[in-house]
Amino acid sequence: MAMSDEGWTVEAALAKLREALGEKGMSVGDMFAAFDADSDGTINGPELHFGIKDMLGDVLSPAHISDIIVALDANEDNRIDLEELRSSLSEEE
Repeated sequence: MAMSDEGWTVEAALAKLREALGEKGMSVGDMFAAFDADSDGTINGPELHFGIKDMLGDVLSPAHISDIIVALDANEDNRIDLEELRSSLSEEE
């Protein structure tokens, strides 16, 4: 089931990922490892797309994937590393 563009936000997508972590009893590190298909220490666009599809069942458009990467990518390398994912998904700052 695809997420509709209407009402879609990066925050909503992150909230769904947070919820999935709790439901699956996973840590952010577990999720990162599951998404990082080539084990290079970063999550690129295709890895994020397939990780979200596998974990949530949501198929996001390339634009949505890009929006998530831009929002999380603190060092602007167009990839998400573990610390960037951890800081975006942790409830505490």
